[in-house]
Amino acid sequence: MSVEEKAVLEGVSEEEILGHWPSAVNGTLAHEEWGELSYWMGEQRGRIAVRFRFEGQEAEEGTRVFFVDVARDGWVLRHISSFQPTERGLKLVKNQSFRILDAMEQKYRSAIDLLMQERKLWEAL
Repeated sequence: MSVEEKAVLEGVSEEEILGHWPSAVNGTLAHEEWGELSYWMGEQRGRIAVRFRFEGQEAEEGTRVFFVDVARDGWVLRHISSFQPTERGLKLVKNQSFRILDAMEQKYRSAIDLLMQERKLWEAL
């Protein structure tokens, strides 16, 4: 099953997200464990919102958006929200669980690090 098919099964398609987040940058990174890692990212004043997708990813994790603050010496994961479909469209709901925040930070640390390396290349252009 493709990543996009999973999103549709979860009730949140890539097209819906693009419609609600038109300024997001879409790209791919080569992740050593997960292979091709797709991302949607928006940034404003050193604050990044990013969503990752990859083949074999748990469907629920594909709805998560990581909110990251960028600092000179690295980054800090501030919170995680999830896209949820409603009758009026998509809604971003903040996850209040520290357990989930810690687990997702640990699992996605390498993906966020890769994104930060890619971001530095954009700044150099």
